[in-house]
Amino acid sequence: MRPLVMSESEDDWLSLMPTEPLESQCCGSGCKPCVYDVYQKELAQWEEAKAKKDRSLLTKQKEESSNSELKPDTFTAFKISSVEQLTEDTCQYKFELPGNSSLGLSLGQHIVLRGMVNGLEVQRAYTPVSPVNAEGYFEVLIKCYEAGLMSQYIKSWIQGDTVFWRGPFGGFPYSPNQYGELLMLASGTGIAPMLPILQYITENEDDETFITLVGCFRTFENIYLKPLLQDQSRYWNVRTCYVLSQESSLEKLPWSYQENTHTGHITENLMKKMINSCRRKPFVLICGSVAFNEDMTRSLKAIGLKQDSYFVF
Repeated sequence: MRPLVMSESEDDWLSLMPTEPLESQCCGSGCKPCVYDVYQKELAQWEEAKAKKDRSLLTKQKEESSNSELKPDTFTAFKISSVEQLTEDTCQYKFELPGNSSLGLSLGQHIVLRGMVNGLEVQRAYTPVSPVNAEGYFEVLIKCYEAGLMSQYIKSWIQGDTVFWRGPFGGFPYSPNQYGELLMLASGTGIAPMLPILQYITENEDDETFITLVGCFRTFENIYLKPLLQDQSRYWNVRTCYVLSQESSLEKLPWSYQENTHTGHITENLMKKMINSCRRKPFVLICGSVAFNEDMTRSLKAIGLKQDSYFVF
């Protein structure tokens, strides 16, 4: 891969600025270091480098580990065991874990990837899509963007490469049968935190929580992990439906998708229909872009749902 040449513009510095965590990304359990502690440390390092106009300060080596034990303040090496292209810009990456070990995540937790672009360090958070009890591996769904710094690094990945992760952070506190129904609103790769929760419920015969998963994608071809979603929808307590923003007609879709698919976007009226169609009083989970999360939150408030009735990843 050709080296990425970067200028000294303000935009370049801003692109390297650490991203402040959302409130929902803090689990509130007193983790040390908390995701906010890590952020403050990285922000101070970025401010020093920017003030001195010395980007080499961003390449200070952090502690690294090679024992495949995930830690929040130490980057751990994991080897890529497979790469599966899902769409033109999204891949599913599978990482090895030794023996029958597990990554040790709780539901909804994400991990932080460290990438090196032209000698500079970039970090981004991703939520594994594999079950939380998966043994010997974990999987991450990643969409690459044309102008994304981290994307330039990820696009170079091949099977056998070693990359560094730290975590976990955040999470969605959940107990079996805690809610009558979960209404999952996911846009694009925002489906990632929903999948482990979905599988956690369907794998537990004693958990009778109903689930309605609404996946928002541009086109039918852009729907991620169709076989997995179809398989999950066969459970008695699971429904899946889709909202496709760039499909003008449903006639060309497979017949099994036509009845449970809408075109356009989730409007307030469609949201009402989804809420009313739930078999029990729903608790809503939301994950997508900032704009998507804000739109969904606004619609829920408009139809009368209170803040303790939904959770935003």
